[in-house]
Amino acid sequence: MHRIAKKFVVAMLSAGMIVSGVGLSTEAGQTYDDSNVGITNKVEAYMAANSTDTNELIVGDVTEVAEPEEEEVKEEAPAPAEEKEDVKASLTDAVEYEQFQDRAVITADTKVNIRAEESTEAEVIGAIERGGVCLVDEIGDEWTKIESGSCEGYISNEFLVYGDEAGKWCDENGIGRRATVNTATLKVRADMDENSDCLTLIPEGEDYYVCNINDGWTEIAVDDDIRGFVKSEYVDVTYDNPRAVSVEEQAEADRIAKEEADRAWLEYLAQQEALQQAQAAEAEQTVTEAPAATETQVAETQPVEQTTEAQPVAEETTVTETPAAEPVAETPVEEAPAPEPEPAPTAAPAGSTGVDLVNYAMQFVGNPYVWGGTSLTNGADCSGFVQSVYAAYGYSLPRVAASQAGCGVEVSLSDLQPGDLLFYSYDGSIGHVAIYAGGGTVVHASNSRDGIKTSSYNYRTPVKACRIIGQ
Repeated sequence: MHRIAKKFVVAMLSAGMIVSGVGLSTEAGQTYDDSNVGITNKVEAYMAANSTDTNELIVGDVTEVAEPEEEEVKEEAPAPAEEKEDVKASLTDAVEYEQFQDRAVITADTKVNIRAEESTEAEVIGAIERGGVCLVDEIGDEWTKIESGSCEGYISNEFLVYGDEAGKWCDENGIGRRATVNTATLKVRADMDENSDCLTLIPEGEDYYVCNINDGWTEIAVDDDIRGFVKSEYVDVTYDNPRAVSVEEQAEADRIAKEEADRAWLEYLAQQEALQQAQAAEAEQTVTEAPAATETQVAETQPVEQTTEAQPVAEETTVTETPAAEPVAETPVEEAPAPEPEPAPTAAPAGSTGVDLVNYAMQFVGNPYVWGGTSLTNGADCSGFVQSVYAAYGYSLPRVAASQAGCGVEVSLSDLQPGDLLFYSYDGSIGHVAIYAGGGTVVHASNSRDGIKTSSYNYRTPVKACRIIGQ
């Protein structure tokens, strides 16, 4: 088959384009009009760039001019659906509060039930507290499918806010925040000023309760005796939102709470019984000694003329004093305080090593901090916690941390053993104490927000360590 003359093809193409008004294929990469060099020259340039058979060129050109227009229409068709999905997803977007990306927060005044299905009649599989956070799986017209803790179910939309709105709600409703140190060692300052006094040093990875954030500074509560400022760039702040609790987890928590309440009641009864025994022993000793003293005094104060009649009295006094000494011998004075530590066997495991003491102390983690308190269950401050734990093993310690620092023997921080006491200072004075638990951690009554908790032993700078057990 012979080729069509090039000039003839050019002429035919030019004429066809003028009549039809259809532009060249989009593959040419340009739009042609009278402002260009000339339609014939452009066609010749196109021909020179495509060394294919003329018949194939013409057929291919017609096909490709028509198809892109149809494809463009098809590609634009699904655009509305994509926009709809973007609008829906934007509910959980979090630009300002990144922690809440794809998450929601509970805004109800009380706990909210998590249902197995999208209905108030569906089975309750768990519950979540006000301010609790959950991962959003799907948002429906009335219900949102969520995940939180070990629960996966549905919560009514009316109790939820999403994404950035969730973060704003937490700010406005006092949800607690934690600051985690992201640098090796960070100074806690007395004021929002790099030249202000350094109150203590805190290590990387430890987290502290956030009191306030302002002007590039984050105010944190280190302990019951230290509250200071750190540069915001050196801490990562997150909201302390509770997670959901399943029905099974709640039942187990209720069981443990009941056991702890029963144990606390038995401890109280044992303490009362020990107190009564101590009071009875003291009263018996007083009653036994009192008559002997009275009879002696009577014998000494008798008038001279009654001396002969008083002789039997003196003899009776001698006879009476002999048996009176027997109960005194059976209950020596030094044994009188012995009943006081009797509650210990009911409250603490047997043993007298530092590890035993630490194991005993650890069971109170999570209980409240109460300034001036000494109750391991209802609340204690740092020194009250230490005093009560040690009392369970028969050790009598002073009430305040500064005085406890004078007990036992001082040991090096490199030679710590479980049960040792670590002391921390503020403004030059010891104001906090913790029990070394081993593995670089301590257990202590921290502050009103955290209660009794565990921390790294250097969560703030320790200034002294003492060993009580075995000394």
